[in-house]
Amino acid sequence: MAPGFTLGDLLASAAERSPDAPAIVDGGRTLTYGELALQADAVAGSLRDLVAKGDRVAIWMEKSVESIVAMLGVTQAGGAFVNVNPALKHAQVEHIVRDAGARVLFAEGERIDGWELPPVEAVFHHGPAPAGAWSTHDLGVAMAADSPPPRRRSIETDLTTILYTSGSTGMPKGVAFSQHNLVVGARIVASYLRNTSEDRILSMLPFSFDYGLNQLTTSILVGATLIVQHSRLPGDLLHGLRRSRATGLAGVPPVWSLLLRSASSLEAEPLTDLRYITNSGGRIPQASLDALRRLLPATSIFLMYGLTEAFRSTYLPPDQLDRGSDCIGIPIPDTEILVIKDGRECGPNEVGELVHRGSTVALGYWGQEEARRRAYRPNPLAPPELLGVERVVHSGDLVRRDGEGYLYFVGRDDAMIKSQGYRMSPEEVEGVLVSSGLVREACAFGMPDEDLGHRVVAVVTLVDEAPADALDRIRRHAIDEAPTYMVPSRIIAIEELPRTASGKIDRPAIRDTYGTDVHAG
Repeated sequence: MAPGFTLGDLLASAAERSPDAPAIVDGGRTLTYGELALQADAVAGSLRDLVAKGDRVAIWMEKSVESIVAMLGVTQAGGAFVNVNPALKHAQVEHIVRDAGARVLFAEGERIDGWELPPVEAVFHHGPAPAGAWSTHDLGVAMAADSPPPRRRSIETDLTTILYTSGSTGMPKGVAFSQHNLVVGARIVASYLRNTSEDRILSMLPFSFDYGLNQLTTSILVGATLIVQHSRLPGDLLHGLRRSRATGLAGVPPVWSLLLRSASSLEAEPLTDLRYITNSGGRIPQASLDALRRLLPATSIFLMYGLTEAFRSTYLPPDQLDRGSDCIGIPIPDTEILVIKDGRECGPNEVGELVHRGSTVALGYWGQEEARRRAYRPNPLAPPELLGVERVVHSGDLVRRDGEGYLYFVGRDDAMIKSQGYRMSPEEVEGVLVSSGLVREACAFGMPDEDLGHRVVAVVTLVDEAPADALDRIRRHAIDEAPTYMVPSRIIAIEELPRTASGKIDRPAIRDTYGTDVHAG
């Protein structure tokens, strides 16, 4: 493995070893490792007077050469990049930018033209310059600049990124990662996937997702080629795999459903270059797993489980797939997974909470001390003399461990919704619906779906004198104001939401009553 303690070290090492090796392929453009390092340094130099050590810089861009250079430039400047999912709309983007306190933003100019995004003071734009109360800087010019980068060497304990993830309540929370977290995460995953400089990794997932970001960091670590895949249409995905001769692909369950729509083409022309695929972000349906094993006989399939709060937790070796898609495998290297109930470790096949211990445990939630204390706690099994010295992550997920040490996912211990590989709290969906001005109260929940993980369903009460087409207007509002994965598949209007004895919305009763196709149709 390449030496280095920081992401900048990994990039410098790759550029020194193989400056002419292809680093990023984006459509018809290829950037070598030497060029990638030079352009990242140039962007860092352009940030010299805008970003101090530890400052957060938001990046709200489609995946591209430019967004990758922006990330690496921010880290070279000593800042912390905050990738914002390009699927998000204004309300979600504004929350993340405000919460992170990002005074600098990288974005496609047309995305933010005329917006107000406090506390942003400076924008690096790709494409036309956006109008707004900020200074503007052309990203293309910054990438080509020859000004020396600032001399702010990062060390492994420095903040390097904040990834926003949905908790069980409220708006998304930022999880803060150190340079060490990112580098050791890349090393661990690369070790069991056996990544090398010969790999060509097709990158589909957003960099705002820890799983998607890991494809980039792993590629830089080993000097592999990252191929940017923009379209997720079934034919385009298959074409991308074939055109690029990709050796690796990471996906979430809906990706495999898309790929399987091209089953006849896969049978006629197998993907002989595809060395491995990995699944995370939810359980892959057993039928889909069986079909993939049949259609990709030469491809190793890794089922994985991860927490944003600790990056990656477990993997199932390909030779153990007969254990079924409920099995999330064994701990990743240099990691211990505890199964805890009532402060003690569970016995074989006893259900308890998955607790992650190891070097990928993040710094904590950004600015959310109470939430941090709930999730990041002292190791409950530490010797008395060391109690409180080490923090572990409580996942909120229920698992069991069989007699051979393999872990199986049982369910969540809260009301989280996971759809299309994205995790969201019911309150996030409800907030979008209420903001339509047509909804008085809302209760959102997820119903199991083989392809999506969950279908989002919402039960609402309408404001007085709501129009006859209120539900259609609410749905259109959700489509306009929220990413597609957050838009309910069904919205049901009733007179009053059921309440508990304490006056709270009775979520279990609503789910039991309206969570069927009969009632939701």
